[in-house]
Amino acid sequence: MEFYLLGKIHMDNKKSLPLDYKIKLSNSTKKKKPSLFLLHGYGSNEDDLFSFTPYLPPEYTIISFKAPIVLSMGGFAWSNINYDNKGNINTAILEAKESVKLIIDSIKLSIIKFNLDDKDISLIGFSQGCILSWTLAMNFPNLIRRAVALSGYIIPELIDAPLENISHLKVFNSHGITDQIIPIEKARESIDLIKTNNSKIIYKEYHEGHEINKENFSDFLNWIKTTSI
Repeated sequence: MEFYLLGKIHMDNKKSLPLDYKIKLSNSTKKKKPSLFLLHGYGSNEDDLFSFTPYLPPEYTIISFKAPIVLSMGGFAWSNINYDNKGNINTAILEAKESVKLIIDSIKLSIIKFNLDDKDISLIGFSQGCILSWTLAMNFPNLIRRAVALSGYIIPELIDAPLENISHLKVFNSHGITDQIIPIEKARESIDLIKTNNSKIIYKEYHEGHEINKENFSDFLNWIKTTSI
């Protein structure tokens, strides 16, 4: 197992995490550090969202996980997908649930390994990583304090509790109006499922495709700063 520390590669001779990762350590003097865990999209890898690191608050330990499934076309995935005859994306639910378990196990080990504050764990997920960020925030409210959910949607089959019973969410959720990979309607449907009991969810739409433009990036960075503890 290798991990990346401040841009340099080091061998990890201690107990490994279930998932491969890249890490930038916090500059905080606190004994327990706040943290941001990054979950990339389908076909990407841990380098993708790790490019955000120079712009994220330096007091956070930032850990970017690599999804466990190797794709034949290149890149990695949290679950395989297929398309129905209407062009809709279908997720392999059992694989997604296994990835959720790997992520949670990796986060719990990271708390010990890197002296993280278990009351200040946050997620940033894009596309397929967004889907799992929603899932993790709903299924593990005692561990995940908040999430940035970018260009994805909620899959009810992945959620343990009835959606109408969920009221604890603190999420910044955004989507591109011209997204051709995951249509904007999917994001709107997701918000409609949970908005009634979740006043702390921020939902925004941007004139972008399946990407993160400067305005979106600036808005979620500001949200991270204003919701820090």
